[in-house]
Amino acid sequence: MNRCLRINRMAIGEARTHGRAFTALNIMLIVGCILQSYIGGTADVMDSNISNVAIILFCLGGLTGPIFVSGVFREMHSQQHSDVVFALPASAGERYVSKLLALWYLHVLPVIVWTGIATLITLQRENSTGRSSYVFTVYSADRIVRAFMFLILGVMFLNAIAVVCAVCCGRLVEMHYLTFLTAASLSMAPLLLRSQLMERIGGQTTDPGWWYYIWTFSPIAWDSSVPTKTFVTVCLINCLVSVAVVALAFLIYRGRDAGSAGKPIVSRVFFEIALVIGLVAYYSLLLFETSLGAIIALAGVVYLVIHIISFRGILSGGKLALWLGKFIATTAAFVLLLWVAFATDGFGAIRYVPSQDMNGACIKVQRDWSYYELDPRDRVAYAGVSTYRYEQSADGDIVAVEDIPSKYISDTMMRKVVEVYQKYAADRDKDFLSFLEFFVNNRETKDGDTRDLACTVEIWFKDKENVPVMQQSVQMTAHQAYEMMQELKALGCLNFDTSWPVDYWN
Repeated sequence: MNRCLRINRMAIGEARTHGRAFTALNIMLIVGCILQSYIGGTADVMDSNISNVAIILFCLGGLTGPIFVSGVFREMHSQQHSDVVFALPASAGERYVSKLLALWYLHVLPVIVWTGIATLITLQRENSTGRSSYVFTVYSADRIVRAFMFLILGVMFLNAIAVVCAVCCGRLVEMHYLTFLTAASLSMAPLLLRSQLMERIGGQTTDPGWWYYIWTFSPIAWDSSVPTKTFVTVCLINCLVSVAVVALAFLIYRGRDAGSAGKPIVSRVFFEIALVIGLVAYYSLLLFETSLGAIIALAGVVYLVIHIISFRGILSGGKLALWLGKFIATTAAFVLLLWVAFATDGFGAIRYVPSQDMNGACIKVQRDWSYYELDPRDRVAYAGVSTYRYEQSADGDIVAVEDIPSKYISDTMMRKVVEVYQKYAADRDKDFLSFLEFFVNNRETKDGDTRDLACTVEIWFKDKENVPVMQQSVQMTAHQAYEMMQELKALGCLNFDTSWPVDYWN
């Protein structure tokens, strides 16, 4: 008990030394709280029940976390404070816990309190307006709760990364730029890799599942159709993971001593991992946006500059060669990953089929217009199979008519249709030259023909049209698309439609 009280007194004493920053933060959050409380629940337009200025102030307040972390852990980068703190009659565990407690008092708790008050007032005013609209009473409340949970998730995540960087770095500049570099890279890399390696190659756009959004800023990119309960649960898990990461960072903190302050990088392992994750995120982000050579050259320059800035010794050609070698090895490993993904059709993503029972679901497979067809009969703007038939009404509009009720479409039939689609989707050249053509020139060929015709398959249930069971979109050659549609038509289990000219298909 006495030990807990001593740690708490140490935390309060530490917090008092940051009074100005604490005051500035609270002024920012209080103004945001007032603005949000005033606007919330009073607007007649759905998108106006959240104050944009309040959100900006709350986000700015959350982004100040690394500033408080660097202040609380100042002995990690200040030789003067390091000599004093490490001479105190307190164990490493007591110092570490007291600093985390001070960070809680200074930053995390104020953010939770003021954003929480604004959220509760907004929800209360929203419910007391007397509006019976489903959109306002349900959708608006969901948006408000999601915004609050994401802000708390973000604060906990960014502070956890900042604490790790504080104990792994001995200089303030490294601590700050590595905090934001690592936080951004960890948030982007998983989603970007999936997008580029599984969606771009395998065509899978189906939601990857909640576990893809663990411990990063990534839940902000989650589809709005995800239930709020699931979103909140994942946010809480994220917060727990942040707590666990901060606890594990103690293993590095207890190994620090007064002599390590001022040394740019204390943990070389952390530094190298952070740079690798940063390179992966950067490459994944710009993979299809510009010349691959230009992307690699720019990455190499930044990589070497970071190493030069964080190096305290005498710069030599050997050191530059070593850093350049690590960069080349990392880049080569990433290119190898791309080749494996290409050779395996997005790590098998192109063959993915939902495991759930698809009895009674609706399905649509379509291909769009191509400017060059191997078969003159295939000069149509649209061709597809579906549980629906598209007809022209009396006023000239195209309407969808379900003359094959989805209840007759069995799970086995669904899988047969998907199997045909995926057979042609996976029929691509996979040699190294084709791989380079795809990633360097953003172009894919098959037997000399360009695979540039968009073909898609979508499966959904009527009561959940906004949450597809499966979505896949790939490029095929004109010949592949024509053969696929002929084979799907021959199955005879779905409607077959074209936009023009229908006579060629009958």
